[in-house]
Amino acid sequence: MTVQLPQDLGPHPQYRLEWWYLTANLKSADGEPFGVQWTLFRNGIHPGPFKNREPGWDRNEVWLAHAALSRPNDHHFADRAARGGTGQAGVTAKPFKAWIDHWLLESLDTDTWLLAVDGEDFRYRLQVQPQLPAVLNGERGFSAKSAGGGGSMYFSYPLRVVGGDIEMNGEKYQVSGQGWFDREWSSQYLKLDQQGWDWMALHLDDGRHLMVFRVRGAEDFYSGTLVAVDGSAETLGASDFSLRPVRYRNSRYGRVPVAWQLRVPAQALNLSIQSWPGDYWSAGVWRYWEGPVSVGGSHRGEGYLEMTGYEN
Repeated sequence: MTVQLPQDLGPHPQYRLEWWYLTANLKSADGEPFGVQWTLFRNGIHPGPFKNREPGWDRNEVWLAHAALSRPNDHHFADRAARGGTGQAGVTAKPFKAWIDHWLLESLDTDTWLLAVDGEDFRYRLQVQPQLPAVLNGERGFSAKSAGGGGSMYFSYPLRVVGGDIEMNGEKYQVSGQGWFDREWSSQYLKLDQQGWDWMALHLDDGRHLMVFRVRGAEDFYSGTLVAVDGSAETLGASDFSLRPVRYRNSRYGRVPVAWQLRVPAQALNLSIQSWPGDYWSAGVWRYWEGPVSVGGSHRGEGYLEMTGYEN
């Protein structure tokens, strides 16, 4: 099995869980930093083909969406939910469109996507472009999540945010920047001995992109992908890099690591990852930390950090 495009941008009803996920590091015209996150989840209650469905409300799946707009010491979050079968939420592969109510991520043409979200106290309209061909994470797109087997299909696009506007606290800003898009699907959840994960996607000042994660458990599992300037990708295993927290912060829902040391010796990367000041909990039904980070050390850069399993 491997990734097939464009069809794998569309939904996979035979799987239990999948998501379309986008983060972006933005700057306004005067250099003020912002961060954007948007995720659409499809949760299959009974994955697989179904017969004799009644028209209308489809009970075999639930759709959820999370949206956030952040700047230092200021984080806004909103979520939405929908049932399957009514057209309230869904995804098409060609043309690509992922939506729930009036929130959407859709292709405007062959090169540009539009991300549009309206929350109660924030909004954004962004034009984003994949910078490189799809990056297949893991083994031809199969990303293991434990040493004992199991994982997900997983591909990504580094993004360029070519323009758009955001509104926060009643003020509007013209913005541009860069980002990361993840597409992942699976029927496997964390194993019983796994508590959560730490994931980050980084954009380095030399044009490379680096995605790494660890799944915390009885034995932590590490994996990652280093994307070269030309788009070629190298899969990283536990022996290829080290990732460790170096400072914690007492936050709204728990104590979380907000500073990290990331080393990839063969690539001469020795990076210091620092969360922005503030509290970046996405406080929906399922709480997790999702916020921008800055990168220092051997290379400078920026990116996003997601952490689960730390809530009290």
